[in-house]
Amino acid sequence: MPETAAAHKTVSRLGWLSSESERFRQLVLERSVLQKIGAKQMIYAAGDPAGGVFGLVSGGLRILVAPEDGPSFAVHLFVPGSWTGEAAAMTGIPRLVTIEGTRETQLLHLPLTAVNAILREDPEAFRSFARLTHWHLATALGIIGDLMLRDPNERVISALLRLAGCRSETPDGLGPVDLDLVQDDLALMSNVGRTLASKILNELEAGRQIEIGYRRIRVIAPDELRRMISK
Repeated sequence: MPETAAAHKTVSRLGWLSSESERFRQLVLERSVLQKIGAKQMIYAAGDPAGGVFGLVSGGLRILVAPEDGPSFAVHLFVPGSWTGEAAAMTGIPRLVTIEGTRETQLLHLPLTAVNAILREDPEAFRSFARLTHWHLATALGIIGDLMLRDPNERVISALLRLAGCRSETPDGLGPVDLDLVQDDLALMSNVGRTLASKILNELEAGRQIEIGYRRIRVIAPDELRRMISK
């Protein structure tokens, strides 16, 4: 199917699978099923039993966490080429977070039975799944590091870059990136007040580094944003 072939091309070019071996990549792709979800539709929730792995092809996903006895809130967004769910698949431990769509979204789903089949066929495949977990750990540590920046402007800018998938560098061919989030979410992710977050965003829009839309922020000049926090 042309749609499936296009999805395979996207995740082979971007993110985790792009850096794995051709053999492993094919084992994953030939067993993955293309799915579509809508805005606010969950692919799994915190506490759900262990299941398969999901790769983002197009659209958007966000990660929600919930402190004990508290409401859930968004902590991160995924960009195309991102995969999630391997920790539960590899350990059998229930899901730790909730993942839901932010708009009409295409996903590749690698069921748990397929994960186990790949591990039986290729014992070295566990290292590939472990590298995905390592990527998630690096992202979490990056979030912690960015939250420790003293300057609120830098915290907001670093969050924008991280959410757009270009915190340390801009991937080849990356165009403007639309982030599906409201300013309240960004303020929370940056540990600044909403009023200050709005002021910073308006200044960035005036400088043509971003564009602000309805429930959306478009990152249009990531290289320039990175220079603003590397001085």
